[in-house]
Amino acid sequence: MKVNPITVEDVNEEGPVFDQSSYHKILLDNSTAGTLVVDINARDEGKAYDEGIFYNISGGNSEGLFILSSTTGELRLTRDLSTQTVPLYYSLNVTATDSGLPPLSASVKVSVVVAPMDVSFPVFLEEAYHPAPLADQSPPDTFVVEVRALYKLPVDYSITSGDEKGYFIIHPSNGIVRTSKNLKLEDFPVNFKVRASDSSNAAIFNEVEVKVEVIDENDFPPVFPSSLLEERLPEHSPATQIVQLKAQDNDTGRNGFLTYGILNGQGLKFRINETTGILYSTAPFDYEEEPTEYQVVVYAEDDGIPEKKRGYCTVVIKITDINDWPPVFDPVPDFSVQENVPVGFIVGKITASDRDTGDNAFILYNLTGEGENIFEIDAIQGIIKIRNSPDYEAMNKYNLTVTAVNNKSAPFYQAASHVRVAVMDVNDNAPVFAQSSYSAAMNMVNPVGAPVLTVSATDRDQGHNGLIEYYILPDATVSPFFLIEDLSEGKIITTGNLSRSGEMHLTVMAKDKGSPPLNGTAVVTLSVFDNRPFVPRFNKSDISISVSENTGVDYLIYDFAVVETSGKPIDYTVVSGNERGHFRLDPESGELRTAVNLDYEEVSQYVILIQANARVSSAAEAQRSGLFAENAAMLTISVQDVNEQPVFSSPSYSARIPSSVPYKYPVTTVQATDPDSGDNGRLLYSLVGGQTNEFDINENTGQIFTVSVAGKAGTFYLQVQAADQGTRRLTAQTTVNVTVDSSSSSNVVMLVLNQKISVVERKSVEVQRVLEEKLGWNVYVLNIYSKESDRNSRSSTDETQVDIIAFDEAHQEVPAEDVKRKLREQRAAIEQGLQEVFSASVSAAVPEAPAAPAAPERTAAIVLGVLLATTFIAFLAYVLLDLKRKRKYGKQDLVKKVDVMEGIDNPWADDKNGSLKSLEKPEHMNNRRTEVMSFDNLEVTRGDDSDKDEMQAPRKDNYLETVLLDYKGESEEHGAPEKAPESRNVEVQPTARFTTEQDSFPTDTNQKPALSLTPEPTLPAPEKELKGVKFSEVAVILASSPKDDEPEDDEPGDDESENDEFGDDVSL
Repeated sequence: MKVNPITVEDVNEEGPVFDQSSYHKILLDNSTAGTLVVDINARDEGKAYDEGIFYNISGGNSEGLFILSSTTGELRLTRDLSTQTVPLYYSLNVTATDSGLPPLSASVKVSVVVAPMDVSFPVFLEEAYHPAPLADQSPPDTFVVEVRALYKLPVDYSITSGDEKGYFIIHPSNGIVRTSKNLKLEDFPVNFKVRASDSSNAAIFNEVEVKVEVIDENDFPPVFPSSLLEERLPEHSPATQIVQLKAQDNDTGRNGFLTYGILNGQGLKFRINETTGILYSTAPFDYEEEPTEYQVVVYAEDDGIPEKKRGYCTVVIKITDINDWPPVFDPVPDFSVQENVPVGFIVGKITASDRDTGDNAFILYNLTGEGENIFEIDAIQGIIKIRNSPDYEAMNKYNLTVTAVNNKSAPFYQAASHVRVAVMDVNDNAPVFAQSSYSAAMNMVNPVGAPVLTVSATDRDQGHNGLIEYYILPDATVSPFFLIEDLSEGKIITTGNLSRSGEMHLTVMAKDKGSPPLNGTAVVTLSVFDNRPFVPRFNKSDISISVSENTGVDYLIYDFAVVETSGKPIDYTVVSGNERGHFRLDPESGELRTAVNLDYEEVSQYVILIQANARVSSAAEAQRSGLFAENAAMLTISVQDVNEQPVFSSPSYSARIPSSVPYKYPVTTVQATDPDSGDNGRLLYSLVGGQTNEFDINENTGQIFTVSVAGKAGTFYLQVQAADQGTRRLTAQTTVNVTVDSSSSSNVVMLVLNQKISVVERKSVEVQRVLEEKLGWNVYVLNIYSKESDRNSRSSTDETQVDIIAFDEAHQEVPAEDVKRKLREQRAAIEQGLQEVFSASVSAAVPEAPAAPAAPERTAAIVLGVLLATTFIAFLAYVLLDLKRKRKYGKQDLVKKVDVMEGIDNPWADDKNGSLKSLEKPEHMNNRRTEVMSFDNLEVTRGDDSDKDEMQAPRKDNYLETVLLDYKGESEEHGAPEKAPESRNVEVQPTARFTTEQDSFPTDTNQKPALSLTPEPTLPAPEKELKGVKFSEVAVILASSPKDDEPEDDEPGDDESENDEFGDDVSL
């Protein structure tokens, strides 16, 4: 069955639609010819607004007063209007037709009123109103019609007569008529009058008639008994009836009157009778060439008012096949078959096809003609088989006739085809030698290629099966000494001297080229006699020795000797193994010596074959001499490796880098080679001299990289050593000169490439080369990273940032702005060069620099100013608080307490042994950080306890402790309860001043300063009485070491430390 593609063609289903349901126009009687009355517009769905739509006046223009443009829809006057005393009414019918197939059209009503210039009463737009019929089920307040009148003053609308049953009401102002109640079909049609009167003078009015009809509502659509029908139509049938369709409609009257039509279905191939519903075909169908199934959608439409309704039914029409095509053979190849194949062997298959389907395409095969006793055919499948085995010698070609018949349904058709079958010869005869055995006599000593004899065989087969090749069957003791010179001729030759004398037997095989090949054999008997002169014998035939490399030239390797000579001189020759010429053999003494200095790395082992022969005096004797097992010796020489010194590729290296490079920036790579192998040839690199603090080296690769060259400039000299890892290590050294150019990070320029970082890292050398070529400067790649926020990142983003710095020919740093400017100028050339490097489109951008940060000096000045201002404000606050405290307590209280205790011994006066002198000015003081708090000329110094024994004065009577504790107690009288003086750890020291930088800081640069500054005491004379000493000369040293049960660091917000001015652990 053939399935053809179905082309869906557009059907013109929708006609033009006007932009208004009706048109109204009032013209004055002085209008002239050409005046535009109305512009009528219609459009067709799916097309341009007015594409292919044509207009014409289809009614109401009997006087020829109007003309309509067929393309634009403009309605105009054809002549001037005459003066009128009463309105004239014109009702035109305008039709719009599209250009579809079939063309569809629509009509609209155009009402024109010609009114007098001096109209003195209302003029209606219509001469009479005939609104669309109403359905009998219309509810109250249903719109009926809008009555409009033209007048110079407002008018009032009213129904004057004709609506005695009160079915309608009219709006007095806008003239809209609506239903007032349910309608009764039997009371209609109704004709009533509508009056339009001057709202200020009811005597001025005009009336118009309105006719309203009511129709029975179309309630039910047509219904087919089945929405889907299936019919069959034989192909090639003439135009004929297919099926009669009948739908039912439960409405009565015109609402139940039905017409039938085809909505869609294969163009003009089908038609339907509109009244009877009989569906016909309009032309015959071809099952093989056209679609075999059609779907026709049929509709039944009633004549209902106000709306017509439809019912639908789909008719599926299947075209049935008839036997109208004969069988057709597919191309038939030539077949071949070997002779002697068994019965039932498949020769091949032939096929025929029929364009019909089903039983009409059922084919039977038959074989006739010559060879029908050798071949047969499967009647259904068309497979040709062997009936009796063919014989190539009897007949090797057959011409068969095969027929194909579609004889299952009439009419019957048949076709014939000729089949050629070739019988192939089979290799069924083996080669046969002319004689079953051969014999020959020969010498034991023979040159290579010496002829022995020629054998021959024949094969009864023809062609390829009769071609013969000759072989010597393998035999470990004999066959290695002979071969067939030409496989197709059977000539036996020697490969050299034979191993022994006596009788030898060879087996020769003749094999044909058939498939499978067949063969025959023959035996060759050889009588071998020994015609050799004296043959010397080596004392050892298989020798192995070891020799160290680098032994030099003419070193004795081995001295060959034979067991017996029979008094004849012996000649020694090298047969093989000395192709490089590394050895020299003395032909008379048999000494093998080196001709070159042996190198283990070049050749680690030699295998040399030596031959010894008795010296001959004639050409005949020389011809009978040769290499035999007795006069051959195999020497295996193993060369031993000796550790050799590595060598650098260059005696010195040089490199140049800027000082702004980061840690581990690659400087250069040194390379040494070692001819040894294993540990003797494995090299490790190290720096053994020079500025090793600034540089380091990768011990495996020899790459030198930076450690720290920031802020440094000049030339650095490095000594690099390469050492092998042999038992007795050998080394080599080279010099690397690294010039560091002074550079600043401010001249580092960032270049952004749209490539992955892994790719840029691999191509960094090529990137640097392109930048140097295009910029004309020496360019250094300092860093490669994937984003600004993480310069160590190695992510796989498609954007990479490269930090570079440039130097001119004078090795001066090029300012960053100049580099950026030139990068932008040469951007196209740089991108083109990088495109060749990356083999991809490259974007090389210089990002706009952010706003420059403040200079470090300026920043430092701002910070210092803020600190000074803060300090000054704190000082003012402190002074104010101090003055307030003085007014509260008074300075005299503290002086009185000193006077009261005047009689207490003065520890300063009792310092007879000068124990306090050590406090005057210690030679070595630890630097310490000191906090000074002052109130009432009292300085409080917080330090640590490390120098407590050295700094504090001896306590004889702690009278000052008592004074200060009392003072402390008064200051707390409004705070927490005063603690007993003995509960405080108070120590007294003289007033301290800070030492100078020369005295307090160590002079040794390797000695680190202490964590805090140490105050230097300034003391009065030891014998001086304490009386009169100011309290500004007393320092309160707060012990810096924490208590065992307290934390070392004060936590912020500690209430106790905030309320206690000195703390619980105070030393005076």
